[in-house]
Amino acid sequence: MFLGVLLLWVPLLLGLWVGRWRRKRASAGTSGARLWALLNLPGALFLMMACSGFMAPRTLAWLSTLGVLPFTPTSGVLQGVALFAAFVVGYSIASLIWSGATQDGAAAPTGAQGPANKHSHSKVLAIMCATIALGIGAGVVSVGLQKGGFLTTSDVGGLPELAQVQEQLRPLEACELTYHRRDKRGHRQHPNSVFIRTCTMGEYVSVLIEVPGTWASKGVGFEMSRASQSDPWAILVEKDEVPFPELRDALAHFAPLIAASYPAELRRQRASAGEMDRHLEEQQRMERERKERAKDSYPK
Repeated sequence: MFLGVLLLWVPLLLGLWVGRWRRKRASAGTSGARLWALLNLPGALFLMMACSGFMAPRTLAWLSTLGVLPFTPTSGVLQGVALFAAFVVGYSIASLIWSGATQDGAAAPTGAQGPANKHSHSKVLAIMCATIALGIGAGVVSVGLQKGGFLTTSDVGGLPELAQVQEQLRPLEACELTYHRRDKRGHRQHPNSVFIRTCTMGEYVSVLIEVPGTWASKGVGFEMSRASQSDPWAILVEKDEVPFPELRDALAHFAPLIAASYPAELRRQRASAGEMDRHLEEQQRMERERKERAKDSYPK
């Protein structure tokens, strides 16, 4: 995951170089180039972030639920989109910077402006873009370096010792599973429960499966995620803090308990959520009717 984020710098720098080369040789249309860059930069930046790093599995899960794409989205497709978006980001930034310099140089007659302020506008744009890029990069790295962040965890889901756990949990209608999760301060919480979320976007149903808290006292804590029900689980763990034998034994203990309890508990949670939705709808209907009656209830 971290390597994929680092690879984004390659097309981004390539886009900067190509954009600079293109604008240096453009003799007209600089205003159109800047408008194109301003329109495309936000969308390209959004795609680059949504299709890479820790957001990629969530984006893939969301795309899989739409059912309107003519092809099956995969992690490789998202990586390709992220790389292309990074190139567009670099090209757009270059267009903003060097089209401004080209336009300023073409508009001013010879000797009308000195070397000191000839490219002041482009320098301001360059500083702004560099500041934004550094701010975003620093924020991503800061989040990733936190306890349990994507830079401090490793995916061990492909280890042969966990193959049986994968097979037991693969049929579940779930895409997120966490145990002994960390809070915002980095402290682990909930040593007696496994939290499970479904793959359905917009379904805010969380299923809790009770498990023995003795595993938490042994330092076990992990997160599991996948893009769809047919995919294998990514098992994210802090290798420096969680011993593998304890992790393996805890997963072997949890997997049959979860496989046996989760389907029935999910049905119960969905039924409860549906009942709550119907209750809220009934309250809203009664509120609307009350307001309608109140409009003409007083004598004139």
